[in-house]
Amino acid sequence: MGLRVLLVTAEYPPDIGGIGSHVAELAKGLAPRIERVTVIHPQGPAAPSRLIEDGGIAVMRPTVIKGEPFYQLMLGGWLRRKIRQSPVDLVHVHGMRPLGATRRLPVPVIFTNHSSGFLNRLSASQRRRSRTARLLEHLAAVIGPSDELVAAVRALGYMGPAAMIPNGVDPERFRPGRSSERARLGIGEDEVVILLARRLVEKNGVVWFARALSSLRGRNVRVVIAGEGDERPQMEQILAESGLDARTVFLGPVPNAAMPALFCSADMSVLPSLAEATSIAGLEAMASGLPLVGTRVGGIPALIEDEVTGLLVPPRDPGALGAALLRLVSEPALRRAMGTAARAKIEREFTWAQVVARTMDVYQATLAAASP
Repeated sequence: MGLRVLLVTAEYPPDIGGIGSHVAELAKGLAPRIERVTVIHPQGPAAPSRLIEDGGIAVMRPTVIKGEPFYQLMLGGWLRRKIRQSPVDLVHVHGMRPLGATRRLPVPVIFTNHSSGFLNRLSASQRRRSRTARLLEHLAAVIGPSDELVAAVRALGYMGPAAMIPNGVDPERFRPGRSSERARLGIGEDEVVILLARRLVEKNGVVWFARALSSLRGRNVRVVIAGEGDERPQMEQILAESGLDARTVFLGPVPNAAMPALFCSADMSVLPSLAEATSIAGLEAMASGLPLVGTRVGGIPALIEDEVTGLLVPPRDPGALGAALLRLVSEPALRRAMGTAARAKIEREFTWAQVVARTMDVYQATLAAASP
């Protein structure tokens, strides 16, 4: 106790996104263990500054102009005033967007590098790489949800303490079972349901998934897609050409509160990503007792133990992905065994309680290093 922390984030529920979900769960886990945790979630000018209480956690929503350089200048000034008025021990910033605003703060700053999009900076121009390196100079510690993201920060010149701490999942909210979602969606109990819970954007490999589904023509399957994005029209075209559009349900964006029931309506889940950290959707599927089919990229191999909790395939390979899906569709006993193993792996390694404990270790080490 006695520790006071600001969590600064560009995403927070009800926004749909992995960073927001991570921050919400981290705040909930920290609240009973430290003196004060406050979430700082900047809003655009259309939303007035306000303070709300979210399950006993203070969430402050300062008003900033979203365009640069105003965002960084306004948020940085607001944070400095906030810390003068109500001192804290450290600031933990989540995602790149607010990172620049945390420079010149009078307390240690820890950065969690959530997004696999950060990897694009490694192949960017020298000017952009140098700009990113300057953004990392003031950090007291870095956390990454995959070894790949920790290594990327190192490759851009960061030399301080760094730790790999995966994302987590609440195993009480997400657990094996059946739900009424099948009946609501008009899916028969004898159909094998493949769930894709992804934003429909290029880095998530969803077009390659749509191509892979041609391997399932003539099979008693139903594909449920929870997510939206600019790749949807191309997916719809591919599915129409393969004749699988009638067996596919596009749900659009689904709030996290509705996801436990949706996972319980499925028989397997898919991560066809081209880049990924520790996928929260993958963790939720595993906690729900589903086998995963995923690509060998980023943090996915840390989740999927090939042939044990699911099947790993190369990215951008619809043939291999289709063959893996067909195998699980055809072998219900294998699906059940992998789903059981997936749930056990979550309980061993990926609960939010474990994530919070490891994050607290980073906080304590950072404060110890900063002590005179």
